[in-house]
Amino acid sequence: MGSLSLKASVSSTSLVAGRERSLIPVGMSTILPAAARRIRHLEQTLLAVLARGGYEEIILPMFEYLDVLAPGLEAELLEKCYQLVDRTTGRLMVLRPDATAQIARTVAMGMMGTQLPLRLCYRTSVFRYEREHAGRDREIFQVGAELIGVDGVAGDAEVLTLLLDCLSQVGLTSFKVAVGHVGFFTALLVRSGLSSEGQKRGEQAAARKDIPLLEELLVREGMARSTRRVILEVLELCGGPEVLSRGRQLVGRDKALLKPLDRLAQVYERLVSPGQESVLIDLGEFRGFEYYDGIVFDVFAPGIGAELGGGGRYDHLMGRFGRTAASTGFALDVDRVFRAIDSSVRPPSPDATVSKVGRRTSTSSAPRRRRSRA
Repeated sequence: MGSLSLKASVSSTSLVAGRERSLIPVGMSTILPAAARRIRHLEQTLLAVLARGGYEEIILPMFEYLDVLAPGLEAELLEKCYQLVDRTTGRLMVLRPDATAQIARTVAMGMMGTQLPLRLCYRTSVFRYEREHAGRDREIFQVGAELIGVDGVAGDAEVLTLLLDCLSQVGLTSFKVAVGHVGFFTALLVRSGLSSEGQKRGEQAAARKDIPLLEELLVREGMARSTRRVILEVLELCGGPEVLSRGRQLVGRDKALLKPLDRLAQVYERLVSPGQESVLIDLGEFRGFEYYDGIVFDVFAPGIGAELGGGGRYDHLMGRFGRTAASTGFALDVDRVFRAIDSSVRPPSPDATVSKVGRRTSTSSAPRRRRSRA
Protein backbone atom coordinates (compact mmCIF):
# COMPACT_ATOMS: atom_id res chain seq x y z
CA MET A 1 0.00 0.00 0.00
CA GLY A 2 3.02 2.28 0.01
CA SER A 3 4.25 4.43 2.84
CA LEU A 4 2.61 4.38 6.26
CA SER A 5 1.86 8.08 6.03
CA LEU A 6 0.68 10.53 3.43
CA LYS A 7 3.47 12.91 4.38
CA ALA A 8 6.62 13.33 2.35
CA SER A 9 9.55 11.33 3.69
CA VAL A 10 12.22 13.69 2.36
CA SER A 11 14.54 15.43 4.80
CA SER A 12 13.07 18.57 6.27
CA THR A 13 16.32 20.08 7.50
CA SER A 14 19.53 21.49 6.05
CA LEU A 15 22.76 22.83 7.44
CA VAL A 16 23.20 26.60 7.33
CA ALA A 17 26.44 28.04 8.74
CA GLY A 18 27.09 24.71 10.43
CA ARG A 19 23.70 24.68 12.17
CA GLU A 20 20.62 22.58 11.41
CA ARG A 21 17.77 24.60 9.94
CA SER A 22 14.26 23.40 9.25
CA LEU A 23 13.11 23.76 5.65
CA ILE A 24 9.41 23.74 6.55
CA PRO A 25 7.74 24.65 9.85
CA VAL A 26 7.71 21.86 12.42
CA GLY A 27 4.46 19.91 12.43
CA MET A 28 3.57 20.90 8.85
CA SER A 29 3.90 18.65 5.80
CA THR A 30 4.43 18.56 2.06
CA ILE A 31 2.22 16.10 0.17
CA LEU A 32 4.03 14.89 -2.97
CA PRO A 33 2.12 13.99 -6.17
CA ALA A 34 1.72 10.23 -5.66
CA ALA A 35 0.52 10.72 -2.09
CA ALA A 36 -1.62 13.69 -3.12
CA ARG A 37 -3.55 11.46 -5.53
CA ARG A 38 -4.20 8.99 -2.74
CA ILE A 39 -5.26 11.59 -0.20
CA ARG A 40 -7.70 13.14 -2.67
CA HIS A 41 -9.12 9.71 -3.47
CA LEU A 42 -9.60 9.00 0.24
CA GLU A 43 -11.26 12.37 0.77
CA GLN A 44 -13.54 11.90 -2.24
CA THR A 45 -14.59 8.46 -1.01
CA LEU A 46 -15.50 9.87 2.39
CA LEU A 47 -17.34 12.84 0.90
CA ALA A 48 -19.28 10.51 -1.43
CA VAL A 49 -20.50 8.51 1.58
CA LEU A 50 -21.55 11.72 3.32
CA ALA A 51 -23.30 13.00 0.20
CA ARG A 52 -25.32 9.79 -0.05
CA GLY A 53 -26.44 10.47 3.51
CA GLY A 54 -27.73 13.90 2.48
CA TYR A 55 -24.79 15.92 3.83
CA GLU A 56 -23.81 18.97 1.79
CA GLU A 57 -20.25 20.27 1.67
CA ILE A 58 -19.40 23.61 3.23
CA ILE A 59 -16.08 25.41 2.68
CA LEU A 60 -14.94 27.31 5.75
CA PRO A 61 -12.70 30.39 5.93
CA MET A 62 -9.05 29.87 6.74
CA PHE A 63 -9.04 32.82 9.16
CA GLU A 64 -11.56 33.94 11.78
CA TYR A 65 -11.68 37.01 13.98
CA LEU A 66 -10.56 35.93 17.44
CA ASP A 67 -13.27 37.85 19.29
CA VAL A 68 -15.99 36.26 17.11
CA LEU A 69 -14.85 32.63 17.30
CA ALA A 70 -13.51 32.68 20.87
CA PRO A 71 -16.86 31.86 22.56
CA GLY A 72 -16.74 28.45 20.85
CA LEU A 73 -13.18 27.66 21.90
CA GLU A 74 -12.08 26.60 25.38
CA ALA A 75 -9.02 28.11 27.02
CA GLU A 76 -6.60 25.30 26.17
CA LEU A 77 -7.43 25.45 22.46
CA LEU A 78 -7.22 29.24 22.45
CA GLU A 79 -3.66 28.90 23.73
CA LYS A 80 -2.85 26.70 20.74
CA CYS A 81 -4.22 29.13 18.15
CA TYR A 82 -1.94 30.80 15.64
CA GLN A 83 -2.77 34.51 15.80
CA LEU A 84 -2.05 37.45 13.52
CA VAL A 85 -3.26 41.00 13.07
CA ASP A 86 -5.64 41.99 10.27
CA ARG A 87 -3.80 44.84 8.55
CA THR A 88 -7.06 46.47 7.50
CA THR A 89 -8.92 46.54 10.82
CA GLY A 90 -6.19 45.94 13.37
CA ARG A 91 -8.27 43.10 14.86
CA LEU A 92 -6.72 39.83 15.91
CA MET A 93 -7.38 36.85 13.66
CA VAL A 94 -6.77 33.14 14.22
CA LEU A 95 -5.75 30.47 11.73
CA ARG A 96 -8.58 27.91 11.75
CA PRO A 97 -8.17 25.80 14.95
CA ASP A 98 -11.52 23.97 14.95
CA ALA A 99 -14.08 23.37 12.20
CA THR A 100 -17.02 22.52 14.46
CA ALA A 101 -16.88 25.91 16.19
CA GLN A 102 -16.81 27.59 12.77
CA ILE A 103 -19.91 25.72 11.62
CA ALA A 104 -21.71 26.50 14.89
CA ARG A 105 -20.86 30.18 14.41
CA THR A 106 -22.02 30.08 10.77
CA VAL A 107 -25.39 28.50 11.57
CA ALA A 108 -26.05 30.53 14.73
CA MET A 109 -25.45 33.80 12.92
CA GLY A 110 -28.07 32.98 10.29
CA MET A 111 -25.77 32.39 7.34
CA MET A 112 -27.57 29.12 6.52
CA GLY A 113 -31.05 30.58 7.02
CA THR A 114 -33.35 29.45 9.79
CA GLN A 115 -34.67 26.12 8.53
CA LEU A 116 -33.49 23.01 10.35
CA PRO A 117 -32.29 20.30 10.24
CA LEU A 118 -29.02 20.93 8.45
CA ARG A 119 -26.65 18.21 7.29
CA LEU A 120 -23.21 19.64 6.54
CA CYS A 121 -19.84 18.09 5.73
CA TYR A 122 -16.36 19.42 5.06
CA ARG A 123 -12.79 18.59 4.16
CA THR A 124 -10.31 21.02 5.58
CA SER A 125 -7.17 21.51 7.64
CA VAL A 126 -7.04 22.77 11.21
CA PHE A 127 -3.97 24.34 12.76
CA ARG A 128 -2.93 24.03 16.40
CA TYR A 129 0.37 24.76 18.06
CA GLU A 130 1.96 21.68 19.62
CA ARG A 131 5.29 21.49 21.38
CA GLU A 132 8.04 20.37 19.02
CA HIS A 133 8.52 17.06 20.82
CA ALA A 134 4.86 16.35 21.53
CA GLY A 135 4.64 13.96 18.58
CA ARG A 136 1.51 15.62 17.19
CA ASP A 137 0.98 17.48 13.93
CA ARG A 138 0.31 21.20 13.86
CA GLU A 139 -1.61 20.88 10.60
CA ILE A 140 -4.34 18.20 10.61
CA PHE A 141 -6.18 17.13 7.46
CA GLN A 142 -9.80 16.35 8.29
CA VAL A 143 -13.06 15.20 6.78
CA GLY A 144 -16.10 15.68 8.99
CA ALA A 145 -19.87 15.91 9.22
CA GLU A 146 -22.29 17.87 11.40
CA LEU A 147 -26.00 17.17 11.96
CA ILE A 148 -27.80 20.24 13.30
CA GLY A 149 -31.41 20.31 14.44
CA VAL A 150 -32.00 16.60 15.17
CA ASP A 151 -32.28 15.77 18.86
CA GLY A 152 -32.40 12.53 20.76
CA VAL A 153 -31.33 8.99 20.01
CA ALA A 154 -32.21 9.38 16.32
CA GLY A 155 -29.56 12.06 15.81
CA ASP A 156 -26.89 10.17 17.75
CA ALA A 157 -27.58 6.95 15.83
CA GLU A 158 -27.61 8.70 12.44
CA VAL A 159 -24.19 10.24 12.93
CA LEU A 160 -22.65 7.05 14.33
CA THR A 161 -24.12 4.97 11.51
CA LEU A 162 -22.66 7.45 9.03
CA LEU A 163 -19.27 7.18 10.71
CA LEU A 164 -19.35 3.37 10.53
CA ASP A 165 -20.28 3.57 6.85
CA CYS A 166 -17.36 5.93 6.17
CA LEU A 167 -14.87 3.62 7.85
CA SER A 168 -16.20 0.60 6.00
CA GLN A 169 -16.29 2.27 2.57
CA VAL A 170 -12.65 3.38 2.70
CA GLY A 171 -11.61 -0.23 3.25
CA LEU A 172 -10.80 -0.15 6.95
CA THR A 173 -11.36 -3.73 8.07
CA SER A 174 -10.33 -3.61 11.71
CA PHE A 175 -11.42 -0.80 13.99
CA LYS A 176 -13.33 -0.06 17.18
CA VAL A 177 -15.69 2.80 17.93
CA ALA A 178 -15.82 3.46 21.68
CA VAL A 179 -19.11 5.17 22.62
CA GLY A 180 -19.72 6.87 25.96
CA HIS A 181 -21.69 9.71 27.52
CA VAL A 182 -20.10 12.85 28.97
CA GLY A 183 -23.01 13.28 31.36
CA PHE A 184 -22.36 9.98 33.10
CA PHE A 185 -18.81 10.62 34.24
CA THR A 186 -19.51 14.28 34.97
CA ALA A 187 -22.47 13.35 37.20
CA LEU A 188 -20.32 10.74 38.91
CA LEU A 189 -17.71 13.35 39.81
CA VAL A 190 -20.41 15.76 41.03
CA ARG A 191 -21.93 13.08 43.24
CA SER A 192 -18.52 12.32 44.72
CA GLY A 193 -18.36 15.76 46.35
CA LEU A 194 -15.27 17.05 44.53
CA SER A 195 -14.55 20.75 44.69
CA SER A 196 -15.23 22.70 41.49
CA GLU A 197 -11.50 22.84 40.79
CA GLY A 198 -11.13 19.16 41.62
CA GLN A 199 -13.96 18.29 39.28
CA LYS A 200 -12.34 20.22 36.43
CA ARG A 201 -9.01 18.52 36.99
CA GLY A 202 -10.75 15.18 37.27
CA GLU A 203 -12.45 15.68 33.91
CA GLN A 204 -9.12 16.60 32.33
CA ALA A 205 -7.46 13.47 33.74
CA ALA A 206 -10.38 11.33 32.55
CA ALA A 207 -10.15 12.81 29.04
CA ARG A 208 -6.50 11.76 28.92
CA LYS A 209 -7.18 8.34 30.47
CA ASP A 210 -4.55 9.27 33.05
CA ILE A 211 -5.64 6.94 35.83
CA PRO A 212 -2.64 7.53 38.14
CA LEU A 213 -3.21 11.29 38.00
CA LEU A 214 -6.94 10.88 38.64
CA GLU A 215 -6.31 8.59 41.61
CA GLU A 216 -3.80 11.04 43.06
CA LEU A 217 -6.33 13.84 42.68
CA LEU A 218 -9.10 11.87 44.40
CA VAL A 219 -6.83 11.04 47.32
CA ARG A 220 -5.73 14.66 47.63
CA GLU A 221 -9.38 15.74 47.75
CA GLY A 222 -9.93 13.40 50.70
CA MET A 223 -12.41 11.15 48.92
CA ALA A 224 -13.49 7.91 50.59
CA ARG A 225 -11.80 4.78 49.31
CA SER A 226 -15.10 3.18 48.24
CA THR A 227 -16.01 6.22 46.14
CA ARG A 228 -12.55 6.32 44.58
CA ARG A 229 -12.87 2.67 43.68
CA VAL A 230 -16.14 3.26 41.82
CA ILE A 231 -14.78 6.20 39.81
CA LEU A 232 -11.59 4.36 38.84
CA GLU A 233 -13.50 1.22 37.89
CA VAL A 234 -15.91 3.19 35.72
CA LEU A 235 -13.03 4.74 33.82
CA GLU A 236 -11.94 1.24 32.74
CA LEU A 237 -15.36 -0.22 31.91
CA CYS A 238 -15.41 -0.94 28.18
CA GLY A 239 -17.14 -3.70 26.25
CA GLY A 240 -20.66 -4.84 25.41
CA PRO A 241 -24.03 -4.70 27.20
CA GLU A 242 -22.47 -6.14 30.33
CA VAL A 243 -20.77 -2.75 30.81
CA LEU A 244 -24.15 -1.08 31.18
CA SER A 245 -25.25 -3.71 33.68
CA ARG A 246 -22.16 -3.14 35.77
CA GLY A 247 -22.59 0.62 35.52
CA ARG A 248 -26.12 0.37 36.88
CA GLN A 249 -24.90 -1.78 39.77
CA LEU A 250 -22.31 0.82 40.68
CA VAL A 251 -24.63 3.86 40.67
CA GLY A 252 -27.74 2.37 42.27
CA ARG A 253 -30.92 4.44 41.84
CA ASP A 254 -29.30 7.79 41.10
CA LYS A 255 -31.42 9.19 38.23
CA ALA A 256 -28.74 11.65 37.14
CA LEU A 257 -26.46 8.66 36.46
CA LEU A 258 -29.07 6.24 35.15
CA LYS A 259 -30.37 8.66 32.49
CA PRO A 260 -27.12 8.74 30.42
CA LEU A 261 -26.82 4.94 30.79
CA ASP A 262 -30.32 4.58 29.34
CA ARG A 263 -29.39 6.86 26.43
CA LEU A 264 -26.28 4.79 25.77
CA ALA A 265 -28.31 1.60 25.78
CA GLN A 266 -30.79 2.99 23.24
CA VAL A 267 -28.06 4.20 20.88
CA TYR A 268 -26.15 0.93 21.19
CA GLU A 269 -29.24 -1.10 20.35
CA ARG A 270 -29.68 0.87 17.11
CA LEU A 271 -26.08 0.36 16.05
CA VAL A 272 -25.38 -3.25 16.90
CA SER A 273 -26.54 -6.02 14.58
CA PRO A 274 -25.58 -9.73 14.39
CA GLY A 275 -21.89 -9.96 13.60
CA GLN A 276 -21.28 -6.29 14.39
CA GLU A 277 -18.36 -6.11 16.80
CA SER A 278 -16.97 -2.68 15.95
CA VAL A 279 -19.04 -0.70 18.46
CA LEU A 280 -18.16 -0.76 22.16
CA ILE A 281 -19.66 0.89 25.21
CA ASP A 282 -16.98 2.82 27.09
CA LEU A 283 -18.18 4.42 30.33
CA GLY A 284 -14.81 6.14 30.64
CA GLU A 285 -15.08 7.76 27.21
CA PHE A 286 -14.75 11.46 27.96
CA ARG A 287 -13.67 13.66 25.05
CA GLY A 288 -11.33 16.52 25.80
CA PHE A 289 -13.33 19.34 24.23
CA GLU A 290 -15.57 21.03 26.78
CA TYR A 291 -18.42 21.69 24.36
CA TYR A 292 -19.54 18.04 24.35
CA ASP A 293 -22.60 17.44 26.51
CA GLY A 294 -24.01 14.03 25.54
CA ILE A 295 -23.01 10.96 23.57
CA VAL A 296 -19.30 10.98 22.64
CA PHE A 297 -17.14 8.54 20.70
CA ASP A 298 -13.64 7.83 19.41
CA VAL A 299 -12.29 5.54 16.68
CA PHE A 300 -9.28 3.29 17.24
CA ALA A 301 -7.47 0.82 14.98
CA PRO A 302 -4.60 -1.67 15.40
CA GLY A 303 -1.16 -0.29 14.78
CA ILE A 304 -2.10 3.37 15.25
CA GLY A 305 -1.07 4.92 18.54
CA ALA A 306 -3.82 7.55 18.59
CA GLU A 307 -7.50 7.88 17.73
CA LEU A 308 -8.41 8.10 14.04
CA GLY A 309 -11.11 10.62 14.84
CA GLY A 310 -14.23 11.01 16.89
CA GLY A 311 -17.05 13.28 17.85
CA GLY A 312 -20.27 13.53 19.79
CA ARG A 313 -23.22 15.68 20.80
CA TYR A 314 -22.68 19.39 21.49
CA ASP A 315 -26.18 20.86 21.92
CA HIS A 316 -25.00 23.90 23.86
CA LEU A 317 -22.12 25.01 21.63
CA MET A 318 -24.23 26.98 19.19
CA GLY A 319 -25.83 28.80 22.11
CA ARG A 320 -22.47 30.45 22.75
CA PHE A 321 -23.02 32.27 19.46
CA GLY A 322 -26.62 33.27 20.18
CA ARG A 323 -28.77 30.42 18.86
CA THR A 324 -29.38 27.03 20.47
CA ALA A 325 -29.89 23.90 18.40
CA ALA A 326 -29.41 20.17 18.95
CA SER A 327 -26.13 19.26 17.22
CA THR A 328 -23.84 16.29 16.82
CA GLY A 329 -21.02 15.35 14.47
CA PHE A 330 -17.62 13.80 13.90
CA ALA A 331 -14.28 14.39 12.20
CA LEU A 332 -11.70 11.94 10.89
CA ASP A 333 -7.95 12.56 10.72
CA VAL A 334 -7.25 11.69 7.07
CA ASP A 335 -3.58 10.86 7.62
CA ARG A 336 -4.34 8.50 10.51
CA VAL A 337 -7.15 6.80 8.57
CA PHE A 338 -4.72 6.29 5.70
CA ARG A 339 -2.14 4.78 8.03
CA ALA A 340 -4.76 2.48 9.56
CA ILE A 341 -5.78 1.21 6.12
CA ASP A 342 -2.12 0.65 5.28
CA SER A 343 -1.50 -1.13 8.58
CA SER A 344 -4.43 -3.48 7.99
CA VAL A 345 -2.36 -5.32 5.39
CA ARG A 346 0.76 -5.31 7.59
CA PRO A 347 1.39 -6.84 11.04
CA PRO A 348 0.46 -4.28 13.75
CA SER A 349 3.34 -2.73 15.64
CA PRO A 350 4.02 -4.44 18.99
CA ASP A 351 3.61 -1.25 21.03
CA ALA A 352 0.04 -0.32 20.06
CA THR A 353 -2.90 -2.64 19.54
CA VAL A 354 -6.63 -2.72 20.11
CA SER A 355 -7.66 -5.29 22.70
CA LYS A 356 -10.69 -7.55 22.38
CA VAL A 357 -12.74 -5.12 24.42
CA GLY A 358 -11.51 -2.13 22.46
CA ARG A 359 -9.23 -0.50 25.02
CA ARG A 360 -5.91 0.25 23.42
CA THR A 361 -3.06 -1.40 25.30
CA SER A 362 0.54 -0.31 25.06
CA THR A 363 3.93 -1.21 26.46
CA SER A 364 4.45 2.48 27.11
CA SER A 365 3.50 3.88 30.50
CA ALA A 366 2.42 7.18 28.94
CA PRO A 367 -1.30 7.97 29.42
CA ARG A 368 -3.60 8.33 26.45
CA ARG A 369 -3.38 11.94 25.41
CA ARG A 370 -6.24 14.39 24.94
CA ARG A 371 -8.18 13.57 21.81
CA SER A 372 -8.31 15.93 18.83
CA ARG A 373 -11.65 16.72 17.28
CA ALA A 374 -12.58 19.44 14.84
